[in-house]
Amino acid sequence: MCKVLGGGLRAEEIKELWQEYENNASLEANLVKDFDKVEMILQALEYEMEHGKVLDEFFISTAGKFQTGIGKSWAAEILSRRNQILEDKRK
Repeated sequence: MCKVLGGGLRAEEIKELWQEYENNASLEANLVKDFDKVEMILQALEYEMEHGKVLDEFFISTAGKFQTGIGKSWAAEILSRRNQILEDKRK
C-alpha cells in the first residue's frame, strides 16, 4: 500500500492509521468500524423495503458487535424501525 502511495511520510501515516483501524486501537477506529456495520444494516433495511425480501443474515451478523455508544444507538434505531416495518406487514 505504501508503494502505491509513493512512500514517504504521508504513506507511513496512512499505514499507521490503517493499522490503528485494524487493531481497534482508538475510539476513532471503533467508530469507523461501527459506522461500517451501521451502513450495512441500513442498506439491508432499504433493500428489504424496496424489494420485499427478508435479509436477517445482515442483522444477525452484526448483533452484539457494536463497540461504541453511538454505534449501538444507531443500530438500535435501525432495528426498531425494521421491527416496526415487519410488524406492520404482518397486520
